[in-house]
Amino acid sequence: MSDRHYFGWLADALGGFERATGEISAAAAGTRAELWVLAGARMNPAIEIVRDALGAERTAIRFLDRFQRGPDVTAVDVNELGAIPDDACDVLMMTRASYMVQEPRAFLAGLSRIVRPGGLAIVDWIHGAADAPRLDLPGHHEYEGRRHPFVTTYCDPESLADFPSEFEAFIAHVNQPPAWVNVERPGERVPAGERMRRLLAGGPRRHVTLATYSGELRQDLSRAGKHLIEAGELASRFKVLFRHARYMHPTTGKFYLHLLTVLRPVSK
Repeated sequence: MSDRHYFGWLADALGGFERATGEISAAAAGTRAELWVLAGARMNPAIEIVRDALGAERTAIRFLDRFQRGPDVTAVDVNELGAIPDDACDVLMMTRASYMVQEPRAFLAGLSRIVRPGGLAIVDWIHGAADAPRLDLPGHHEYEGRRHPFVTTYCDPESLADFPSEFEAFIAHVNQPPAWVNVERPGERVPAGERMRRLLAGGPRRHVTLATYSGELRQDLSRAGKHLIEAGELASRFKVLFRHARYMHPTTGKFYLHLLTVLRPVSK
């Protein structure tokens, strides 16, 4: 269910971007197009949209992933991009993985180096978590017997201005989570007595607004030892050509807000 709604939104957003601008089809420089999928190991509707815009018959798709295995998957860690050559691809996609970036500056530099001049990087960023509307990215993945916490996200003023309803819906849950949500220990059951107390208490637990959101996000991530990529930091490497945001809770029941960015390298 979550995948269906997530990839449906992503495909619709990218399809609308391409119909309005033609930027994806223009990203391929020659007769062959290179579409690389970082932190991915299989096709999905969003990849199909980009492939078809580039031209399905002329596009080579390469999957690069640290944890997934398969004959068509090259072992690559998103935090170790040094072995990938310069200007390797026309379009690089990374979805539902940016939260694994441990060193944002090194990652952005590597991403910019890999994408050829005039090419595109398509990256989405998450806010919140599956089980709790918190700003400090409490989520994690379990791979190969290890816990890999979520550590990085991105936000800019333009996204907040362009998609206020999506951010405000998320902020409303940040301020007053549903009584059954265990904010302190996401995923654990809230005792019945505590749930009743929360229902009776009323009023927000926080006072985050659209105007204060970026500052609150920055503070919460910093206290947790995590990273907020600032607009200026991203702009030093990429121009943002397109943004789209969707708060997934109304359809999936998960407290994830996704922010999609289509990026073009600068100063190359």
